[in-house]
Amino acid sequence: MVKFYSPIPMVATSAMTTLMFCTQNKPIYTHAFVTHSKKAFQSHTFGSSNVSSRQFSTANLASVVDEVPTSSDVPTNLNSKVVATADFYSFISSPNNQSGIMTIKLREEDYISGETQPEKGALSAEENQSSLESGMLANVAPLAKPSKKSIEGEDFIGKAVVFPDGRKGTVIAQRPPIAFVICDFGNYDNGDHAEDKTISILGTRTTIPICNHLFGSVIDCYGNPISSSTPPTVDDKNTIHRAIFAPIPKVSDIALINSPLLTGSAMVDALAPIGKGQNMLLIGQDTGVGQRDLVVGAIKTQVKSANGGAKCVYAITSKDSNTRNQMLEKLKEAGVSEDIVVVCARDHPNVDGANAEAVDGAEAIAVAAAACSIGEGLALSTGMDTFVVVDDIDQHKVFWDWTTRVLIDIYGMNAVVKDDTNGGASSEMRGFFSSLIQRAAQFNEKNGGGSMTLTLLTNLEGQFGGSEDESSIVFSAEDFAQSSEKVRQRVSILVNKNIPLTPYNLRKIQIPLPVASESERKRRLALQHVDDLISMSDGQIWLDENLYNKGQRPAIDAQRSITRVGIGADTKSRADAPALRSLAGGLRFDFAQADNLDGAGTNSGVDKQIMKKKAYLLAMHQEPGEERTLSENCVAMMAASMRLLDGTIRDGHVAGTKDGQATVRALIEHVSEVAPDAMAEIDTTLDMSQSVKKVLETAIQEYFT
Repeated sequence: MVKFYSPIPMVATSAMTTLMFCTQNKPIYTHAFVTHSKKAFQSHTFGSSNVSSRQFSTANLASVVDEVPTSSDVPTNLNSKVVATADFYSFISSPNNQSGIMTIKLREEDYISGETQPEKGALSAEENQSSLESGMLANVAPLAKPSKKSIEGEDFIGKAVVFPDGRKGTVIAQRPPIAFVICDFGNYDNGDHAEDKTISILGTRTTIPICNHLFGSVIDCYGNPISSSTPPTVDDKNTIHRAIFAPIPKVSDIALINSPLLTGSAMVDALAPIGKGQNMLLIGQDTGVGQRDLVVGAIKTQVKSANGGAKCVYAITSKDSNTRNQMLEKLKEAGVSEDIVVVCARDHPNVDGANAEAVDGAEAIAVAAAACSIGEGLALSTGMDTFVVVDDIDQHKVFWDWTTRVLIDIYGMNAVVKDDTNGGASSEMRGFFSSLIQRAAQFNEKNGGGSMTLTLLTNLEGQFGGSEDESSIVFSAEDFAQSSEKVRQRVSILVNKNIPLTPYNLRKIQIPLPVASESERKRRLALQHVDDLISMSDGQIWLDENLYNKGQRPAIDAQRSITRVGIGADTKSRADAPALRSLAGGLRFDFAQADNLDGAGTNSGVDKQIMKKKAYLLAMHQEPGEERTLSENCVAMMAASMRLLDGTIRDGHVAGTKDGQATVRALIEHVSEVAPDAMAEIDTTLDMSQSVKKVLETAIQEYFT
């Protein structure tokens, strides 16, 4: 073993960053950085140069590296060690037998906490690691004496698991004392290992290699290439390894979100802006309302940015090959496929059933986590901004519900809380989803100053748009007797205001209908789940089916879409671009007021308010593929704020019409020609000075004169 002392304090990260040191393009050893203290001199131990070929082959890029964080000033031995053991419970395989999910039961009596010392006469860490890598688990070091610390308080998510036959897996969920392990093999017979059936959990996390070669490729959750123009390699001296299930960043690792990640959509950037380092839900219906068009446009905006946009990673979690191929084709048509990394679920036959859904859900979880790791790794190692899209997280809920059924099968109904059995969000489930949602971060200068922005797509299942045959249905307050107290209170408010309890009115404000149909039950559960996700996120963009069917693009519901970054007078954090701030201020209120006045009769005040909304909708209307720069969006919105689009609206050229779009397009082209310097300044500074504003106002006036 070789030790060295660094006079430079190591970077404090929330998870391991493992660098590969290479000679003649061959990895010699890995070194895992772990912060032991804030002292200027820190000791770090290098592992042996005897690295297995499997660990770095392009056939299987996933590896296991050491990660044993400690607060002690004493250097930590970074070699892998067994920290817990478990017994086999069940195994289910994917339809193509390429992967599987193993359910294991942790042994409380053999659990080793971080403070426990090995028994006298135990194997050395090097001998133990060698045994693990060779699969000779009969020689694994004796476990330490049981710790007083409970297994229930330990986080095993992402930890590597070694089975008696030497094969490995990764813990993707735990519900103590049960853990669920994703395996890169599709068959397992516990009877084959009669002598020693011990399953070992290591104090390490499974990792994925990250390097520039990944861009332009499609990989699976382990880093194996599925397809690429340039197959990813790991002999790059800049390759790093990042834990697939890295912990969420600590408060000490992050900074305030204070700059926007522009999407190219005026409606998003003005009404629900996304800040660099923020997480954002993108909510739509399972009928399809343009979610993917929106995120592809955002990726295109970053890739084509003249100022150097964020590096993009797209996670496709769907098991359906048609869905994946369509999404890959959409990225190709947008001209971005060679500039991004796509992490994709592997091709599985479409087989129905709870077991098939569980395996597919497990891989979807790993795909989403791996995409986040790539974004985090680039942000932490290079200080760059990254943008990760997870399409989608619906299978996470499917998998969680399956784990609930497993617990009930083992321990009975009393093993789970009521929220889990009713489809709600228990504290366990909130932790499960938060471990993904909260990985987004704007890292502070100590950690390179980069950011990982995360957008997560989710779909609502059930009827949301209403139907013609419901027009005559009016409920009474008594119909909600079995609803929750919160729903009854909201219904009471409607009754007191003499608002009819029609399906349309109830759905408009997200009150579940008192109908015991299967579709309504699914709808209630979907809304409940989305509410839970919203409570964990930094904001949501809500795409509405009715607006989509009416031709609004993007079909964003302004009342239900918001960013929670920067809310409050006591914070300096902002997600929006300063140039749009003054133009979009109060716009949400104006839209709400216009909606309330719709159908209220005709008078000058009502007409003016509705006209204002229509003008802004025209200014912000963008069909898929019509992304704009910040300055172009500013010009369109300035024209609306100056009431210069009102005449176009009166002529019937509203949002979505060809003439309306042509007017806005011609306006932008005119201003770009006569005021190029002013436009460039906005795109460079993201702000609009008074002098630039005057130049643009003059140019806009000239166009309409």
